[in-house]
Amino acid sequence: MSEQPSTAPASQPWPEGVIARYLTAAGATVDLKADETKPHHIDSAECTGCGFQIGWGSEHYARQDAQTHAERCRALPKPEAQQ
Repeated sequence: MSEQPSTAPASQPWPEGVIARYLTAAGATVDLKADETKPHHIDSAECTGCGFQIGWGSEHYARQDAQTHAERCRALPKPEAQQ
């Protein structure tokens, strides 16, 4: 039996602008993107499984919210489009 290549989030490059990534229980991620105009602020955060979003604000609080969501979310990652 041949092994499939790993598609785990840890082995994939992070999308542009992502400054932090939290792994959910089902293998999706919650990605935080920096606000380029304000230090220590995030522009957005989104779960790649269920679509949960955190709006702009303090990086400290966004990290806490992202971690809390990642610990509880059971949504599977959305499949990537075939090319």
